[in-house]
Amino acid sequence: MMIPPLSEGCSQASLNREALCADTSTIEQHPMPLKSGFSLLEMDKKLIREHAIQIRDALFGCTTEVQVEASAAFARYLSKVGINQDNYWLFMRLLMTNNPWVVDELLHDREPRLLFSTILPTKELIDAAFEALFSRHPDEIYVPALLAFLGIIQNAYFDPDDGYRLRRITIMDINALGKFLLKNEGQDHPLNALILDILDRLSQIGRYYPEPDKNILSQQAFSVRYAYFDKTRDLVDAIPEPLLVRVPDRLGVPPEEDYQELAKKRKERRRDARGRFVKEKP
Repeated sequence: MMIPPLSEGCSQASLNREALCADTSTIEQHPMPLKSGFSLLEMDKKLIREHAIQIRDALFGCTTEVQVEASAAFARYLSKVGINQDNYWLFMRLLMTNNPWVVDELLHDREPRLLFSTILPTKELIDAAFEALFSRHPDEIYVPALLAFLGIIQNAYFDPDDGYRLRRITIMDINALGKFLLKNEGQDHPLNALILDILDRLSQIGRYYPEPDKNILSQQAFSVRYAYFDKTRDLVDAIPEPLLVRVPDRLGVPPEEDYQELAKKRKERRRDARGRFVKEKP
C-alpha cells in the first residue's frame, strides 16, 4: 500500500482547515434570522391564515366544553381591551355565538344595549344585527345578546330618516323586531321598552322626508306597537304567525364544572372603580 508523502497529507489537512474556516465565516456572516417586529407579525398572520379553521372553531364554535372555555377566555380578554373601531366585529361575532358564558364574559358589567354606542353605525353592522334577529325565534336568543343587537338598531334609527338613508329598512325587519315583544309583560320591561322605543321612532319615518315606501313602513311599525298595547288584539294580528313561534331555550353547551365555579367566584368577588379585584382579608 502506498503511503502519501507527508507534504501531501499536510496540504490536504490545510485545505480541510481552510474549508472549515470558510464555512464558519459564512455562518457568522449569515446567521439564521431571528423573527422579530414586522417579520414576526407577518409570520403570525401566515400562521393564522393557515390554521384559520382551527382558530375559528376554538373561538366561535361553542359546540364542546373546551371550545366554550376557549371562547369565554378570549371574550374576557377582549372585554378587558375594550371595544373600538378596530375590534368591534370580534365583539359582534362573539355575541352571535349566543352562548351565555361567552356573552357574560364579553359584556362583564356593561349595559348590553350600550355596547356599540361608541361605534359609528354602518350598513354592514346593521345588516348583522338584523340577521341575528332573523336567525332565531323568540326565547332562543340570550337576552343580554339580544339587547346588544337591539342597541345597534336603536342607535342607527334614532333619527329614522337618517337611518333609512344608511340602510333601507323593510317590513320583515319591523316584524323581526316585533316578534320579541313580550305581550304578557309591561311596557317598562327592559326588552319591551327598548323594542317599543325603536318601533315608535320607525313609525315616524318619512315625517320630514316623505316617500310612499316610508309611509308603508311607518304604518307597519305603528300596527305592531298597537297590537302590543291593545288588549283586544294579539301580536299575530300584525306579525306573521310563524315568526312568533316560541322555541324552547337552546343556549348551547356549558363549560366544564371547574370553569363554571371559577367564573362564579369571579363574579362574587368585589372590584374597585376600575374593575380590578379588591384584595380580600383572609
